[in-house]
Amino acid sequence: MTQKKQKNIRHSLAFKMILLIFLSIATIMVLIFIYNYKVTKTIVVKNLRSIATEMTGNAVLKIDKVLSNIQAIPRNYSTLILSELGNEEKMKYLLKQMVESNNDIYGAALAFEPWYKSPKEKYYSFYYYRNRHQVKFMNLGSDTYNYFTMDWFQIPRELGKAQWCEPYYDEGGGNVLMSTYSVPLYTLEGGRKKFIGILTVDVSLQYLQRIVNAIKVYETGYGYMISRIGTVVTHKRKEEIMNESIFSIADNKDLPELREIGRKMIRGEKGFAEIPYKNYVTGKESWVSYAAVPSNGWSVAIIFPVDEFMADANKLYRNLIELAASGLIVIFIVIFLISRSITGSLRRLTIAAEQFAEGDFNVALPPIRSKDEIGRLNNAFIYMQETLAKTIHDLQKTSDELRVSHEQLEEYSRTLEQKVDERTIELKAKHQELDAAFNRLKAAQAQLVQSEKMASLGQLTAGIAHEIKNPLNFINNFSELSVELVQEILQETDKLTSCLGEKEADYLKGILQDIEGNVKKIHDHGKRADSIIRGMLLHSRGKSGERMPTDINALLAEYVNLGYHGMRATDSSFNIKIESDYDQDLKEINVIPQDLSRVFLNMINNAFYSTHQKKKEFKDAYFPVLRVTTRDLESKVEIRIWDNGKGMPKPVLEKVFNPFYTTKPAGSGTGLGLSISFDIIVQEHQGQIQVDSKEGEFAEFVITIPKTV
Repeated sequence: MTQKKQKNIRHSLAFKMILLIFLSIATIMVLIFIYNYKVTKTIVVKNLRSIATEMTGNAVLKIDKVLSNIQAIPRNYSTLILSELGNEEKMKYLLKQMVESNNDIYGAALAFEPWYKSPKEKYYSFYYYRNRHQVKFMNLGSDTYNYFTMDWFQIPRELGKAQWCEPYYDEGGGNVLMSTYSVPLYTLEGGRKKFIGILTVDVSLQYLQRIVNAIKVYETGYGYMISRIGTVVTHKRKEEIMNESIFSIADNKDLPELREIGRKMIRGEKGFAEIPYKNYVTGKESWVSYAAVPSNGWSVAIIFPVDEFMADANKLYRNLIELAASGLIVIFIVIFLISRSITGSLRRLTIAAEQFAEGDFNVALPPIRSKDEIGRLNNAFIYMQETLAKTIHDLQKTSDELRVSHEQLEEYSRTLEQKVDERTIELKAKHQELDAAFNRLKAAQAQLVQSEKMASLGQLTAGIAHEIKNPLNFINNFSELSVELVQEILQETDKLTSCLGEKEADYLKGILQDIEGNVKKIHDHGKRADSIIRGMLLHSRGKSGERMPTDINALLAEYVNLGYHGMRATDSSFNIKIESDYDQDLKEINVIPQDLSRVFLNMINNAFYSTHQKKKEFKDAYFPVLRVTTRDLESKVEIRIWDNGKGMPKPVLEKVFNPFYTTKPAGSGTGLGLSISFDIIVQEHQGQIQVDSKEGEFAEFVITIPKTV
């Protein structure tokens, strides 16, 4: 393909139509895709937070229930044992019965104060514990196992109340990793309480490990438990138990997020940390949910791998990409076929016109039987060709007459010059008519091209609007129905209070109220989108919307905010200072709000684009500013939109409202925004629109709208 042919294709009407329509649809699909993915991710995370909180709460409730039942055992037996003081066999029997009848505990001990039994016996303590499937007995206390100095004996003795101790390895006692719940024992002497010893029950950390390991979180998630000081009590990796704390792990693995979570856990807080960090066990990015066990102040944490709980959303994301790609291919083919059918006849007619302009007056024009503008243009060409052929025939006839006249030159010598002049004048007149007809043809051709552009754009806009309006009606109707259903459920919640309980009923009612609020927001925004679609349909049909009382200040402020967030979504580095001065005395006036909002959004987007381009050029030496003002001018309203962007030179100012004129790079602008804005202000609202600018410094659009039309 030659360079000239490639250039012709790039400048052809079909190429421009395909490129413009395809890019517009692709942009809309990409925006819809991004919005859908963000909404889906938000819903998944919200559901995960709810599931994680519930799962952690259930795990804590289960552990707390076990520990609460264990705590009740020594409290219940302490009274019986105190009633049998001095009867060693009876006390041993009760202690053994505690272990045999309660499978949740590993062992139980009755440890008395030093020299309690006699001045000769310092240690006096019994201990029953499980060894495989048997319950064994041993006497605690020796110079190598001085239980008086241990936490499980000293802390409840000093505090004067039952207490869980930190987990420890009971070497010389149970010889396992355990935690002990100790209940102090007192007798009355002289009307005063006297401490005599400790009654304990032991819980094996292996037992707690089995409870925590029963928590299943996707494929690689897991749970673990830490003590009040952060020591790892249960963990998926057994080598971490009692050898590490959550803070030592955070330091060794360089996980500052885990350190912050550990601080909250030892303070007894609960929560769901949306702080992604690399889980050092699996190496995956993870979130963590945690809560404290009320019985002993320990804390349970559950690890949720991000990639696994986002798997469904990511699969949906990939499916949407595949569907979007397939859809874009189909749309490109359809647009190509439509544009080819529209421009094919016009292209053949253009080729014939070029040959005609080069002097080939006998060129065969393509057969076009349609009744549209192309068909009428082809008929005009045929008529012009026939007229030109007749003119040439007349010239040939005149030439023959001149030849005969030349033979009779002598006879007509006196009148020949006059006749030649007359004939020459007639020929000049015919040539002038031919030139005028050709100029009219070129003007008609240019007008046809622009007409086809606008017609195609209007058809496309109407088609897209109709396609979006159907699912949008579905969203509006069913969101309104959902609000009514939620309200009906809320009316029934009072009847369920007695069945569910007041707390559960209030919780259910709160969820329903949240759902009602969310569905109302969907309905409100659906109605707003529906009004935008109606505006698109009206514009595509060449019609205008209805006039209604409108707060100009609110409308302008809304679209300043919309334009700003739209620009931020396109380029997160964009930033601008927005100065507003709205006339508070300005009342509502009758305008067409959907059309006027298009004017505001177009001018605001142009201002943002101009300042952003200047920011890229001057960087920190320049800061963008947008200034919007409104004024009440008695019979009129004045709106000013000013920016300190790149401005416009005088040649651009003269053509700024021309259709399809744009200074933006190819693919970044259509050149229709200010042209449509001019029609909306001047023709629909009988107002005025003026522009003032200085290249490199500022640009300002001034809109005046009469209050009454």
